[in-house]
Amino acid sequence: MDEILAEVLRRITPSPKERARELDFAKKVVDFLGGLDVNAILVGSLARGTDLSGDKDIDIFILFSEGTSREMLEKEGLRLGKKVFNEFNGEFEIDYAEHPYVKGRIENFEVEIVPCFMGSAIKSSVDRTPFHNRYVKRKIRSDKNLSGEIRLLKQFMKGVGVYGAEAKVQGFSGYLTEVLVIHYGSFKKVFDTVSTWSFKEIIDTENLWGDEESLKYFFTDANIIVVDPVDQDRNVAAAVSKQTLAKFIVKSKEFLKKPSIEFFFPKKVEAKSVSELKKKVSSRGTRIVAFNFSHEKINENTLYSQLRKTEIAVKKTFRESEFKIFKGGFWTNENNSSVLLFEFEVWELPPIQHLLGPPIDEDSKYQENFLQKHKSQKTYMRDGRWVADVSRKVRVIEDLIPSILEKREGFGKNLREVPVKTLFDGKILSVKDDGFRIFLDEFI
Repeated sequence: MDEILAEVLRRITPSPKERARELDFAKKVVDFLGGLDVNAILVGSLARGTDLSGDKDIDIFILFSEGTSREMLEKEGLRLGKKVFNEFNGEFEIDYAEHPYVKGRIENFEVEIVPCFMGSAIKSSVDRTPFHNRYVKRKIRSDKNLSGEIRLLKQFMKGVGVYGAEAKVQGFSGYLTEVLVIHYGSFKKVFDTVSTWSFKEIIDTENLWGDEESLKYFFTDANIIVVDPVDQDRNVAAAVSKQTLAKFIVKSKEFLKKPSIEFFFPKKVEAKSVSELKKKVSSRGTRIVAFNFSHEKINENTLYSQLRKTEIAVKKTFRESEFKIFKGGFWTNENNSSVLLFEFEVWELPPIQHLLGPPIDEDSKYQENFLQKHKSQKTYMRDGRWVADVSRKVRVIEDLIPSILEKREGFGKNLREVPVKTLFDGKILSVKDDGFRIFLDEFI
């Protein structure tokens, strides 16, 4: 394992020349904002010395006084962010965290210009970032080896697909990765512990709570709880989904069992041919339904959130009509095409439906109403309540889909009006995209 880690670290550690070039560019941006009488600082992995070679992320925070209104912070933050991109001939878009900010590309750098409030009071979620900067840098000053250990964990997480707190991944942020290594002390020690993790794992590095058990009642919806060392009321791991956490635990166990550099640098997956995939789809003996949305480019975080929301809504409708879903998922080219995919175990139902009525000890008027309403059908008692065998309105999955697409109940906002094609079984491969074919191969 040591040889593998040494080789990975050699490949992911930025050279002095690379870091100097990035720091020089960041300084130019900060100096430009300073010339506008703006207080700006470099934050993120580049500032902390935990960045990876080849990553060109430059995060600049504009600091506003605590007395600034939120409306003014947002307005001025956007104005100044756009001014930076115009000055350096970059391309930008508006993204949203707790409030809007400007991000985009300048030369070969991915740049974010984010406004925040300075001072001890946390008025918005991003206000913690300067404190995160100071905390991590202080820890690294006391243990120089932490930078390399953090880089190793980041690269592993990237390699297995669990790195990033954005909606696309629902995984481990850069800061969370840093806190884990600081807490355990090294890459290896993280893995020795992760292999024994269960859901609702609790990590309180600075022992801010004292009583870890009470944390479960404070962060009730968390899959894993990692107390922010600079803010005891924040769970750094709030974005980590159960699926992503499970994947990290399993991949960690696999790595410990059989270490390989491919965990860090996975081989490129090639798309299978259409004929191969059609054969694979046909062999499953299930029914596959796809909704192919054609849309304009949507902000990536918004798009993934809305696809996830839409998938949940459609699944609910299918299940309420008693169609049994084997599995569901979604794919997008992150530009103009997205697909919801559902595989069905049961896609055709009998002509009659078992309808539950009131218990026999309920008020007699409710029982009479039920019996009167279904007098033309067979009614009888089962397990202490009335039931009726009634005609089923929708028997096959194809007959339910037009209603779903007409109503679009629970769909993401940007997916409610756009054109949708419904595709069945092998016809789903009319989506001409290598990325979709790779997704489909993994899906089935």
